[in-house]
Amino acid sequence: MNQTTNPKLFHLMHRTHQALFRASGKMLGEKLGISTSQSAVLLYLKRTDRATMSDVAQAVGLSITSASGLVDRMEKKQLVSRQRSKTDKRIIQLSLTPSGRQILSKAEPLIRNANAVLLEKIDSDTDVEAFLRVCNAMIVAADTIYAQPKSETSNSTHLTNQDNPAERTGA
Repeated sequence: MNQTTNPKLFHLMHRTHQALFRASGKMLGEKLGISTSQSAVLLYLKRTDRATMSDVAQAVGLSITSASGLVDRMEKKQLVSRQRSKTDKRIIQLSLTPSGRQILSKAEPLIRNANAVLLEKIDSDTDVEAFLRVCNAMIVAADTIYAQPKSETSNSTHLTNQDNPAERTGA
């Protein structure tokens, strides 16, 4: 794709991210008093039961410092709790509280409805599947760029299929 027909991908994705977080933040904030990031933590803890701060940070795409601040605010709202691991006292594990489970039970239908509204804007199931494939491929490609040593990323302006692990593995 040449420069004149190449969409401003980073800008478009950034604007999409902002719009989605603004909409979900407003919905969840007004109805439940939580942020989109807090709902992501609640959903992750529901799936894993207990998790370390590092696990949570990685799952929701935050630095450990940012995740720690987020969890601090959630702990003050009594949505999550911290406990020392029974097997290794150095490890702090996070889990949902009853209040966290209650808020999540109200958030899940809102999130499902928001997903349905967004997906209604895509014409067909085939287009939805293509969109999901593109999103996942972009995540893999971005992670590939992020994982490259600095000297490689400064000398390269694009990735070839050979550089993309999803292409090599057929994923």
